[in-house]
Amino acid sequence: MAFRLHNETLNPVRECKPMTYRHQLRATLLALGLGLASSLAFAGPAQDTVKARQAQLSEQLKKGKAADEGKITAIFDELLDYDTLARESLGKAWEERTDAERQEYTQLLKRLVRGAYRKNLNKTANYTVEYSGEIAGKQGRQVVQTIARSKSNRREEPVAIDYVLRQDGGAWRVVDIVTEGSSLVGNYRSQFSRIVKKDGFAALIAKMKKKADKEG
Repeated sequence: MAFRLHNETLNPVRECKPMTYRHQLRATLLALGLGLASSLAFAGPAQDTVKARQAQLSEQLKKGKAADEGKITAIFDELLDYDTLARESLGKAWEERTDAERQEYTQLLKRLVRGAYRKNLNKTANYTVEYSGEIAGKQGRQVVQTIARSKSNRREEPVAIDYVLRQDGGAWRVVDIVTEGSSLVGNYRSQFSRIVKKDGFAALIAKMKKKADKEG
């Protein structure tokens, strides 16, 4: 969760401790689509935000074709801090971009993250999540700690997924997701910086646009 969007080009490449592909994929699906909590250790405001938004998304997606698309989009936009995700995932290259380039990059990242998030929400019905509470992070951020467990296979190793949130205008919004010690933002930054360094920023935008258009 960090997490891998899909096993395709432009997905974050793990830069922390090694994981098998199977473990990465399982962790990704869990981090992208969490259900309701099965236990609660400490109900802080950041944790309440994650729980509430995940419950709303799950409720809508269970309706299938009858789901309210406008509401789903609104929930995603309330949960995710796209501006911070964009700025921190691009790293040093962000400062080198014009306002127009930053806006284009942010919009493409929004499409990719939102599309992948929704796609993977449908793949986590067989998992439950235990909310372990929230702790203080860096720069005034809060870290919501969760443990995801398989419902069908009790021998399957549980996965630790942490949501990093910052307060924005009185609301808590997600700025990073860390799965088994691997950061979403860190993985994006690692891959994107390589593309920019090798082929230039225009090449990164082209790759992102191609993937976003492919996924609709």
